[in-house]
Amino acid sequence: MKTVIYNQGYNRVENYQIISIERAKLNCLLDEERRTIQTLVNSVKRQIETTQNLSLTDVQTIWNNIQNHSLVKTVRKRINILTDAYPQFLTQVETVRQRLKKRIIESLEIAKFTAQTATVFC
Repeated sequence: MKTVIYNQGYNRVENYQIISIERAKLNCLLDEERRTIQTLVNSVKRQIETTQNLSLTDVQTIWNNIQNHSLVKTVRKRINILTDAYPQFLTQVETVRQRLKKRIIESLEIAKFTAQTATVFC
């Protein structure tokens, strides 16, 4: 039986296996990005709650600072390299990042509200 060459010298089964491996790598990287961002957010939330520093409570500024953190940039760069090689993963990455942003912004707004409420009652 003759093997049909499919994509860049690989047959279909090998191609599916490669894509599965790369998708698993992507999921690990997305999880690493989530954990890194969550750690940074928890640090900011603790700072807001303990010092009640309301100058830190502009949620969009906090989010932008977190996105510009060197650890987050490093993970995002690795994800971007993977999505450049496999553009079919781009939709998944965008969806995960949008959900993460929404969840983080909500939690920061709750921390902001809690800090403002605590200063009113003190």
